[in-house]
Amino acid sequence: MVGQELIKEMIDLQRRVDRDRRQYELDAWMRLHLGIGQVKALFFISNRGATTTGKLAAVLKVTPTNVTGIVDRLLEKELITRIGDPDDRRVLVLRTTSQGEKLVAELRQKRKERMTEIFSRFTEEEAKTVLQSLKILAKAIELGESNPESDSPERQS
Repeated sequence: MVGQELIKEMIDLQRRVDRDRRQYELDAWMRLHLGIGQVKALFFISNRGATTTGKLAAVLKVTPTNVTGIVDRLLEKELITRIGDPDDRRVLVLRTTSQGEKLVAELRQKRKERMTEIFSRFTEEEAKTVLQSLKILAKAIELGESNPESDSPERQS
């Protein structure tokens, strides 16, 4: 079992890494003339391939009225489409346009460039150590996703 001090130090370092990454992404996002909610919506729709306004509202934790405003602005910028579901005319399906996908790809590329810049500062040995650590972290995440009860309070005591 890992000690609390070690866990605290890992969390503190992860926050520091996340803060740098978010700041870098925020700088790129600020040039988009899109709100954070619109960027989050665009990425969610892109990652899903398609979604509904109801699912988007739920994931963004906003009301359907608020999500309508977000969707309308993305539609105006031609970053997404909104099409009625042929099986249920009450449902509107959202998809990214080629322009929306291009924007998402550019932002992902900027993130990749930033991480490449950082990783290239490592020695070969450091890179192997970080790679091994990331593999361990990914495995722990996968285990938690495949076993949701592992995060329950009963399992932690």
